[in-house]
Amino acid sequence: MIILKDKIGSLIFLGLIILFALLIYKDPFSQRTLIPNFEPYPDTFNYITPALNLIRGKGLNMNREGREYKPNVPPLYSLSLIPAFIIKQDPRMSYYTNVVLAFIALVFFWAILKKISDNKLIIYTILILYITNYFIYWVPSIILAENLILTLSLVAIYFLLLEVSLINSTVISVVAVGLYATKFSIIPISVLLTFLYLIRIWINKTSSSNKFKMIVYSITATALFYSLLATVEWITKGNNIFIQVYEHILRIYHSIIQSDIGSDGNATKQITYSSSWFGIEYIEKHFPSYLRVLLGSPDRFLWDFTPLVPNFIAIPAMIGLFSSLLIKNTRLIALILLLLMFGLITFMSTFYSFDTRYIYITIPILLIGFGLLLRNVENNFFRKKKLLLNILVLIFLCLYFLTNAIRIKSQISLNLRYTETPWNYISILKMNEYFIVDKIVNGKKPVLISALPPLLIDYYSNGNYTLLPLSYEQEFRRQDVRELVWGPNDYSDLPKLYTKYLLEGYEVYVSRAGLGNEGYTNNDFNTIVERFGTKLVLPGCYDQCNIYSVKLKDKNGK
Repeated sequence: MIILKDKIGSLIFLGLIILFALLIYKDPFSQRTLIPNFEPYPDTFNYITPALNLIRGKGLNMNREGREYKPNVPPLYSLSLIPAFIIKQDPRMSYYTNVVLAFIALVFFWAILKKISDNKLIIYTILILYITNYFIYWVPSIILAENLILTLSLVAIYFLLLEVSLINSTVISVVAVGLYATKFSIIPISVLLTFLYLIRIWINKTSSSNKFKMIVYSITATALFYSLLATVEWITKGNNIFIQVYEHILRIYHSIIQSDIGSDGNATKQITYSSSWFGIEYIEKHFPSYLRVLLGSPDRFLWDFTPLVPNFIAIPAMIGLFSSLLIKNTRLIALILLLLMFGLITFMSTFYSFDTRYIYITIPILLIGFGLLLRNVENNFFRKKKLLLNILVLIFLCLYFLTNAIRIKSQISLNLRYTETPWNYISILKMNEYFIVDKIVNGKKPVLISALPPLLIDYYSNGNYTLLPLSYEQEFRRQDVRELVWGPNDYSDLPKLYTKYLLEGYEVYVSRAGLGNEGYTNNDFNTIVERFGTKLVLPGCYDQCNIYSVKLKDKNGK
């Protein structure tokens, strides 16, 4: 009977693995997925380009046409992409790194669930909620550091639940530093992990001398790994991460809400917004918004507004987390999860921009909280009626599948049968189709004015054309970065720049690709049409990636 139950459990777990594979499956080399577009810009370029350049012997940096500058993100996620790029030097291979990270995260999430409950139905229920969570299966198709952050966070939570040992202490130190080496804004999780493990050592049932040795070892190991990261950052970018952290903290606490005395003699509170990325003035707006998200309210995740976790799960999950603080056997994991969750949202509330992707790791935290609630209900109210609880859980699962079946089926159908058209990628293929070698005249490559980021075009370009920006407001608009990315030109007057190239004998073209619904790109495209003579030379993408030649108008305006 036990063997039969184990076989059934193994089959269920295998079925869930297959379901997860179907939900995240994409063919990044096809024209049926949005992966080749590599949005959002410019975040994805900061991870992909340095990794590709390192493979090609150009160093872990941003490099375009021999011009080099340092990425403004830490190196670990870029380094994690390298094994895939060794197999094939194509940016689309980065998707497969995310798939591997997603499955590793799934395994550790499952391992954590086994630590909080012996009820396999509860474990599989939470596992189903995790696998079918929209963001859990969607984010792997986006080349962002959140993929590695999720995996490292779940690894850290799992090892925090294990017995104290030198190996586990080393793993926590590596992961704590690894999180900061993945994304600088994740520093509260990095610091909290070290702090939580020191607490874990202190409450461990062992002698005071052993506790002292383990605390010293843990602090020393973490300091050594941070020093290693600091050395790498200093050598590769000239960054001092310790000064960087100090400056971030200084900016936050220098941006204080000031009180002025009004003309009527009453104190009036006035918020002064700092020019830095971090400041406590943002907390008043962002912290309540993040709290609402934790309770299941929808808000912005990149360009999506799906709730991180639906409210019928999120609210019970919060109840489960806080109620678990009152129970001895679950107090440790509840404390760990609550500190990590609220530490993260408090810190990210000081960031000028609000986006729920910054708190992506709260998804598994909330789902674990939901599992804790079911475990507590089982132990306190259904100790002798576990069959009844299992029936109630099965009813919940049935209702969940009934209300989410269309979404899950649609996603699998989209992955296997239907199409999401990557117009930006296809438009670059159209550029390559038009700009053949014959278009290069007297050694002068034709110049294409484009709203698309040049780094994206470089990933697929045949190299027979050069690029100029279409708009003042598009990516890489900062003057110092603009010249490094687009080339050494005066970009203060773009029509004047286009005229300069035309007078120097270059063939100049403009593409509609990437205009989208942005007002500034469409306005700047219309300016080119008004001030220059344009002629359609290659239609495509239902007119969305048309290419036009650009000529100077004569005295008659023709």
